Amino acid sequence: MRTAGQDTMADQRGTPRPDSLTGTEALPLLASKITQPDPPTGLVDRPRLLARLDAGVHTPITLLVAPAGWGKTTLLTTWFAQHRTATAITAWLTLEPGDDADRFWTYLHAAITDEISRRLPDHPAVPRPGAAGTGDYLPRFAAAIAALPEPAVVVLDDFHTVTDPRVTGGLEFLLRHCRGRLRLVISGRTEPALALHRWRLAGELTELRSGDLALTIAESATLVTEQGGGLSNERIRELHTQAEGWPAGVRLAALAHRQVEEAAAARQGGDGPGIGLVEYLNAEVVAGQSPAVRETLIRTALLDRMCGDLADALTGRHDGDEHLAAAVRETAGFVVRETPGAVVRDAAGMAVDTATGTVWYRCHQMLGDVLYAELLRRQPDGLVDLHRRAFDWYRTHERPVAALRHAMALAGTGATDWQVPAALADAHWPELLLCGHEDAGRTAVPTAVTSDDPALRLAVVVDRLETAGRLETAGHIVAPPDGPGSDDHPASTALHLVTALARGDFSDAVTYAGRLLAMTGPATTANRRGHRVALVARGAAQLGLGDLARAEQSLIAARADDGPHRCPVRLATGLLALIHAWRGDVTQAQRTGQQALALPSCAGRRCAGHSAAAHLAFALVALHRDDLTDAARHLDQVLMLAVPGADAAVGRLAAVVRAQVDLAHGEYAVATSVPDQQPPPPHDHLEYARLVIVAEARMACGDLGGARALLTMLTGGRRHADPVPRARGTIALARLHLLSGQPAAALSSVPDWSPQATHQLSTVDRIDAGLVAAVATRALGDHRRARELLERVLDLAEPDGHRRVFHHGGSPVRDLLVDHLDSGTRHRGLVNDLVDTAGRRHADRHRPTPTLAEPLTDRELTVLRYLQSTLSNGEIAAELFLSVNTVKTHVRNIYQKLGAPRRRDAVRRARELRLL
Repeated sequence: MRTAGQDTMADQRGTPRPDSLTGTEALPLLASKITQPDPPTGLVDRPRLLARLDAGVHTPITLLVAPAGWGKTTLLTTWFAQHRTATAITAWLTLEPGDDADRFWTYLHAAITDEISRRLPDHPAVPRPGAAGTGDYLPRFAAAIAALPEPAVVVLDDFHTVTDPRVTGGLEFLLRHCRGRLRLVISGRTEPALALHRWRLAGELTELRSGDLALTIAESATLVTEQGGGLSNERIRELHTQAEGWPAGVRLAALAHRQVEEAAAARQGGDGPGIGLVEYLNAEVVAGQSPAVRETLIRTALLDRMCGDLADALTGRHDGDEHLAAAVRETAGFVVRETPGAVVRDAAGMAVDTATGTVWYRCHQMLGDVLYAELLRRQPDGLVDLHRRAFDWYRTHERPVAALRHAMALAGTGATDWQVPAALADAHWPELLLCGHEDAGRTAVPTAVTSDDPALRLAVVVDRLETAGRLETAGHIVAPPDGPGSDDHPASTALHLVTALARGDFSDAVTYAGRLLAMTGPATTANRRGHRVALVARGAAQLGLGDLARAEQSLIAARADDGPHRCPVRLATGLLALIHAWRGDVTQAQRTGQQALALPSCAGRRCAGHSAAAHLAFALVALHRDDLTDAARHLDQVLMLAVPGADAAVGRLAAVVRAQVDLAHGEYAVATSVPDQQPPPPHDHLEYARLVIVAEARMACGDLGGARALLTMLTGGRRHADPVPRARGTIALARLHLLSGQPAAALSSVPDWSPQATHQLSTVDRIDAGLVAAVATRALGDHRRARELLERVLDLAEPDGHRRVFHHGGSPVRDLLVDHLDSGTRHRGLVNDLVDTAGRRHADRHRPTPTLAEPLTDRELTVLRYLQSTLSNGEIAAELFLSVNTVKTHVRNIYQKLGAPRRRDAVRRARELRLL
């Protein structure tokens, strides 16, 4: 806390007195404005953003633009404290309303003068500012800044409060005339009125927006933990999704997680968001809106998304477009405009009507909850009229799936007959099964359905899954199946199919998908769409069972969809990418995943989850290539996009991939996951894969006995519909034999990985099996055969960029690769790269690195790297611009320090020492 005496300019800081700064009547200068704020407690480490800022100060302007509570100032204070060294010239200025040009230049002068006098006491004094309009100050100030020996970095926080155009004009003048010695870091809720396009075009502008500042799921979990919130992982995920990564929203909910329950209940018509969240949003967002804009947002708060014409239908006015556009400006990002142009959904789940060119808008979920609570407070009896208006608008504009939910809300109140929503559900049940409702809104659909229409029951169950994420809330709607053919309406079978997929009962899901395929066909439009959706659902269930071959067949058939509803194709393509990635066909997985994300989708709430499979495929691709950072990023995206009850197979597979990434990072918590004494069900290949990872983690921890017991259980007579899962356990058992000093047993345990066995093993398993075979063969003394096997492995690995499998092998694989460099390999570049990095993972952490009695100098290390090549001493000298004698001297010193008589021996010894 600052005392009252500290809040005015303190002489001991070396800051000039105010009467020396300006010729106008002096006012006390507040030290708090030119001193960076203390960072709050419970900070989340965000190195990726700090790195962006570090890179940004090499450009003239770094811009942070985001609404309130997105952590702009917190990030800047953290970075400023790290960047401010003993010699760097760094100044901070916090702006406030009323900071006109006179005040701005006076404070900026004080901040920079203080820094220069402290860092460069012998530097000429920076000229004092006079009246802002004299025209004399800025040229003299620019000249003084230009004379600095290094750039001065100035942080201008809360710049959106500055409205005087003389400030922005003066800053542009300084940037033009300071010879690159001025670097501005500007943060605010809106873009500054600078000619940003010029720097953007020149590549001299660094920008961080709310999407960059949004917390990842891991960061949200850390923040909740720091705040002492005892929330489960599932609740943290729900909270993160609702907050959309907004740090203030996560923090407020974490401080009082009772408020989180209330905020979640608001989506179901509960008591509304927590009081702390309401107060913050009202003060920081709602209060800044004009009364007309505020009223429009409140009247449309029952909608997830709105356009100007729809807003007019609900308000009875004719200025919806104007008010929504103003909301985008006045809420500084809590209301967003979505790109115009058929309806598509981007990676963040935003719906865009690209066919009509209608501009759609969306409120941040937490702001929408606050506005909806205000709507209920003001007009508790007005919801029926609003639902009727929304229903009429959607029906008139040929959006029947969006109209359906409002019709259900009306029927639940008795305002209309259940036959109205039943007719819509009968015609559009396939879209409900795959994509869900288009406008879920914030009003709960009643579960007391008086109609026996199976399509209407499907609509209610899907709504419950989308809003509550739990089947229990609608369990009484799903009648127990009475066996095949018990109901002639396909929507009845679709109802059982969607609940089986939500539960993860993949065997039942395959059965219901088969029944649905038999019931649908070309008879009606709905049945044709239903047939395609059933193919996708069957493929997803077969993937969950590990029946990859049949899953691929179902999904390829679903991709043959030539109808206007492209969502089945999009989901099928994403799932195919996931199958390719699981098998290790990296290039094909990446290409297919990109195709999936390029396909348009409708505005259904479940469509957001359709992208999850493609992102999970990308996470596996990154893992195979040993890019753990990219793998974690895509896994976070999967969690963000996943819709409860949409596809349990993708969710469970994501957990398996997450465990693999954790293991690659050397985090062995999964090793303590003790399975039952009995093996998992025969068709549960996801649990089988998880248990193989548990065994791998136990091996890494040195618990070879525990790993052996688990792998013996898994490989003892196991049978799967697809051989890929079974191979993972067999190869892990062979690797265990290697670690136990039994190379002969390892070699006999390795499955057949020859080209003739491609239908039995996936690409990644063939590489892994071949690598274990090569290491075992080398351990048995047959070095020539080991090199032949390794060369075949490299032939498989290089085209797709496989790296992780080599690093997973640890020291034995690295030693094998080191030997291979001298064998005339066709893959020298790849092997060199692998030697540089393999063995540095967790498998080598307990092996001490040898050291030299006398270390190599930097120049000797440079020459050593060239000794790996076939260049002569003279050619190395030419490359390094040295004399031949100098290179010879370095080479002699290298041989002596490494204890090597020849060049090849020196290179080999250097690799053992991990100098290369």
